[in-house]
Amino acid sequence: MVFKNIVRIKTALPEVLHIVMFYNNGTVFQTTFEQDINIPKLGENLTELLNHIKNVYEICNFKLDDYKKLIFETEDISVIILKLGEESNIALFFKKEEVTDIKLSSIRRYLTRIEELIDMSEKEIFLQEILVKEEQIKKIQDLLHSKQQTIQNLQENLKYLDTDEHQEEFKKVEKEIKVLEEESIELKKEITNNNEEILHLKEIIEKDKNP
Repeated sequence: MVFKNIVRIKTALPEVLHIVMFYNNGTVFQTTFEQDINIPKLGENLTELLNHIKNVYEICNFKLDDYKKLIFETEDISVIILKLGEESNIALFFKKEEVTDIKLSSIRRYLTRIEELIDMSEKEIFLQEILVKEEQIKKIQDLLHSKQQTIQNLQENLKYLDTDEHQEEFKKVEKEIKVLEEESIELKKEITNNNEEILHLKEIIEKDKNP
């Protein structure tokens, strides 16, 4: 599983300080970093980094295919980000001082070894992505149910408000209901989009089973 892949990489490449596996939406699903750093923010910024590169391609009118790898080198730390699955990536942080006279070409030589060590099958990655999306759907459904329950309660309250005596309060409740209804529509769209993405991933898995 994922954790075993991380251990394998760390054992084979002692130059690797830390590893972060994350989805395109910024969710970190495995990392060697401890909770003393802001891991959600780390995943968010790694994703933003990839998105900025995509924006550069679009601005330059270059053909935009899925990236394979991104390398960022500084004096002390180098970072390699690799594409894993359709929606997943891995970032590896190298401490350069542990490697004698390491250059960009040296970093590139690690890539073949890293890619060999990451033996997670696409099917396994897709299944993990499906589980994450199913969990997202459950959270959205819970939030949607809460909003719909609030709408129902507010609508009940309106029945007991006299429009002449409580005009301001009546308008306020109506406005609140409208906002909640609009938010509910957006949540339903999110559920639909996630279900469509899950269906797409399942179709890929089935296609791989029956080439």
